[in-house]
This record gives sequence, structure tokens and C-alpha cells, in this order.
Amino acid sequence: MDQGQRPALNMELPEEVAKAARIGDIDAVKAWLAAGGSPHATRNNGTRTLLCSSCASSRPSCASVAELLCAAGARDEGGQGNGYCLLTAAMYGAVDTVRVLLKYGSPANVRCQGGTTTVHEAVVANDWRRYRDPWSIANAQAAASIGHQGMLRLLLKHGAAVDVSSAGHKMTPLMFAAKFSGFVSLGVVRELLAGGADLDLVDTKGRNAEALARRSLSYDLYTGEGIPDTPFRFRRPGAVEAFLALLAEVRAAGSWKRYANEPRLQLVVLRKLAESGRAVATRGVATRLFAPRRRMQAMGSRALPDVLFWKILEFWRTDRDP
Repeated sequence: MDQGQRPALNMELPEEVAKAARIGDIDAVKAWLAAGGSPHATRNNGTRTLLCSSCASSRPSCASVAELLCAAGARDEGGQGNGYCLLTAAMYGAVDTVRVLLKYGSPANVRCQGGTTTVHEAVVANDWRRYRDPWSIANAQAAASIGHQGMLRLLLKHGAAVDVSSAGHKMTPLMFAAKFSGFVSLGVVRELLAGGADLDLVDTKGRNAEALARRSLSYDLYTGEGIPDTPFRFRRPGAVEAFLALLAEVRAAGSWKRYANEPRLQLVVLRKLAESGRAVATRGVATRLFAPRRRMQAMGSRALPDVLFWKILEFWRTDRDP
């Protein structure tokens, strides 16, 4: 191809090249482009672009293919609509690919034909039963729960709406998380709340997030006998209860910001009392205020001089941080 010549927009995408993009074979895609292949090539009567093929897997190498194609001029447009590549990457939990697409201008607020948005997809991103790619299935099965907190944070940072409603039942991402609260990571829920999710919004049946979560408690947990009558019986023990407890604590605090900052406020008060001689900072302070996985470190740090002890705690992440 002559230098400066634009590849044909209507070039048919060979199956082997589409497969190379899906499995992250960047050398094969490079070779095809060098031989005159178009980064805009499509399959299935123009509904499947080469860029979209690279989004249907969470392989890190697929993000490299997406970067290569975007640098060559491909954009998240055409095919099944602008933003479809981003939706696909979000569904597959491909956070590195989502980052590439956002960098090259993909819209963070995009809705699929089924009515959900990228944020809804991030909430249930690790549901491996939806995948076709073995790599993504293996990654998702290894996760303790569904949802992709890092991707959700990335989308919200780029302007995705946290309270956008789905078509049909008009469910927000928080309601989505509530519906699948037996499976969704609490980190995902915290991310939604930190992003400003409204606890009081309701769907078309008048149900808020708490009501949707309580509904799943009406099903007994799966005991391994017979065929479960509903997938909600597969939920993790205690997961729904933890979801409801988190929302109740946020409601009691009045806002997410107050809820998240309460441990730090307690720390400030305790420090003032300790400095004035009216209280003693014991090891139990760290145990009560900080996440379990950091308790031993925080408790051990009490052997440090008081000035360093308090300084370290100022920068400690609590279990209420997203």
C-alpha cells in the first residue's frame, strides 16, 4: 500500500485475522496491517469490527492489539453502534482494553441494545457464564465474586453516570448490584456509593436497592441436592446480609462521605484526648478502626514513638475506603 493511502473502510475481515485479534496475537495483526489490511475491516455484514474482536477477551495482549488498531485509526464506532467495543470489553472484564478505548475517545456513557450501560456491565463483569473466551472464564472463575471494581472506578472517573437507569425495569447500577448482592463484591458496591449512587431511587415496581436485595433472601441457599429452581440459590452465604448492613450503615451516617470518614474522625478525637492526657491509645484502637488484613501491622506499629504512630495512622486506609 502506498504511503499515506487510507485503507478501505469496507474491507472484509478474514476469520483468521479476527481470531488473532480475539486471542491477542499482535504479531499476526501487525503482519496483516503491513500487508495492506484495514484497521476498519468488518465481518458479519459490517456488524463486527476488527477492534471489537480484540475486546472480547480479558487477555492483556488483547489490550495491546486494541492499542495497535486505535493508533492505526480504528475507533469505537460503526459495527453495532458507537461504543459497542467499550460495552464488549466491559462485559468481558477487560479493564486494560477499556482504558485504551477511553484514551481514544470511546464514550463512557453508552447503552447496549438490551438497555444496560457500561456501568451496569462493570457491576456484573465477572459473571463467567456470560463469556465465550476461555481466558476470561478462567479469570472470572478465580474471582471470589462478580463485579470489577477497578473498571467501575475507571468508567466513573471518565464521566460515566452512576445513577443511569436501564431500559425496561429502570434499574440503576446499584439496583443491579442489589439484585445480584449474593454474588457482587462489596468493593463494587462501595465504589458505586462513593461515586454518589442514590439509595432512594426505585425501579418501575417501586423497589429500591434494599428491597431488591431482600427479595433474594426468600430463596434457600443451594444445598447441592437436585437442580436449583433459581440461580439466586447459588449466592455466597452472608453476602446479601453484608450488602444490606453496608447500606443500613450508610443511611444511618447520612451520606457516604460521613460514613467513610467516621473512622478518621474517631482517630482525630482520640489523638486529641491522648495528647491532653485524657485517654491512652492502645493496640485496640487499630483493631477497631482499621481493616482486618491491616490490624496486625497497625497493632505492631504501636511500638513506635507516639509521633510516628499517629503519622502512620493518618495515611492508613480503613475498611470503609472503596
